[in-house]
Amino acid sequence: MKDVVYDDPAELVAWAQERTGHTYFSDATAIGIKDETGIRGVTVFDSFTKTGCWVHVASDGSGRWFNRDYITCIFAYPFIQLGYPRISAWVSEKNAASLRFTEHFGWVREGVMRRAGFDGEDIITFGMLRSECRYLPPLITGNPGPVRL
Repeated sequence: MKDVVYDDPAELVAWAQERTGHTYFSDATAIGIKDETGIRGVTVFDSFTKTGCWVHVASDGSGRWFNRDYITCIFAYPFIQLGYPRISAWVSEKNAASLRFTEHFGWVREGVMRRAGFDGEDIITFGMLRSECRYLPPLITGNPGPVRL
């Protein structure tokens, strides 16, 4: 059984940093998913502003590490709890799996940061508006379409 966890954000952020090699900003917080073997995945939120934040995902590399509860929580936190109209993410052009994952969840490509990656590669920036989020009830998003879970 997988459980959504958020009681020790520092542990979750450290777990994500260990897997991604990224250093998150000091305002970072996180939501994770655990099973009997330990942490399986973490979503880190940082760089908070009045209109949004950056979202970063790290996993243990196994397939199907997340569940519906986790998906709902990672979108409910910025859009419902914080009331943000948008969230942002970036993915290295070299990371084909993350690019597919991000687009599958409904993120929209917004731009390219040329040679901004750790190895000089381009970074693709993504955004998601609350109204575009398929994982929250229409009352929250203002989008009358069906909720996808």
